Amino acid sequence: MDSAAALAALLPSWSAAVVLLSYLGYLAAAGAILPGKLVAGALLPDSSRLHYRCNGLLSLILLLGLCALGVYTGWMSPTVLFCEGWDDGMVIYQPLFVCKELSGWFTG
Repeated sequence: MDSAAALAALLPSWSAAVVLLSYLGYLAAAGAILPGKLVAGALLPDSSRLHYRCNGLLSLILLLGLCALGVYTGWMSPTVLFCEGWDDGMVIYQPLFVCKELSGWFTG
């Protein structure tokens, strides 16, 4: 296998990129908007603490509801995560793998 074919195999499809970016955008919006209990994080070196909103369960329930609505209305396929993209089953894992590798290179 030549290097061009290997590089092409690592590049995510457009559908994979859209699914991943939509999911990350949803997580950012849900984390900022949904209500949740504020909890103090770990103690920082300057003796302060960051506060986090615990709304993960509500975010999950809303995500599942939105996905069910999308499937019911025909806007998305229920198998969108596993039937499109790289090797018919890696639509979400392929861009995550590339992001993981890039973050490893830049963060050491």
